[in-house]
Amino acid sequence: MKKYVMKFWQSAYCKLILLLIIIGITLPLIFSAFHLGRSWRVGILFLGVNVITSASLGIWIQRTQQPWWVFTFFPGIFLVIVLVHYLTSIYAYFFVVLYFLIEYLAFILMKSSREGL
Repeated sequence: MKKYVMKFWQSAYCKLILLLIIIGITLPLIFSAFHLGRSWRVGILFLGVNVITSASLGIWIQRTQQPWWVFTFFPGIFLVIVLVHYLTSIYAYFFVVLYFLIEYLAFILMKSSREGL
């Protein structure tokens, strides 16, 4: 078991998951701790930082030829914070779908640019 844990800690997935946890869970909690309004959270964090993260992740998935389930990392991590902290905010659930679609769009655009289409 220790061998598998050490192998995971040295993998690229571990670094990716830690980065996505920082962006997807820690940043919304920090924004809430500073008592920033809902519009600031949505504007800066949900539409700014997280959209850029989703697009970058989609490009990374295409460049490194990752399996399909890697698409679920960031939307899944963000869904955890939505279920814990933004349970009654219906717009937050739409962002989960939006982040998945942006990842996939960046993946497709990167794929088509590689093929020269």
